[in-house]
Amino acid sequence: MIKDIIKTRGIKQKWLASKLGVSEVTVSNWCSGKTIPTDDHYQKISAVLEVEITVLKNKNG
Repeated sequence: MIKDIIKTRGIKQKWLASKLGVSEVTVSNWCSGKTIPTDDHYQKISAVLEVEITVLKNKNG
């Protein structure tokens, strides 16, 4: 879902990574489903993207 949100909003993975203090590879891995964010990262992503954590965790959009 993170991938869909940032794509829809025109946000670059590099920008999100810098806001979260993680590498661009980490964000790429989250977007591709290779890894999932920790609960702490979900909270930070939620704050930066201004979306509910439950929306971020929803794989069906």
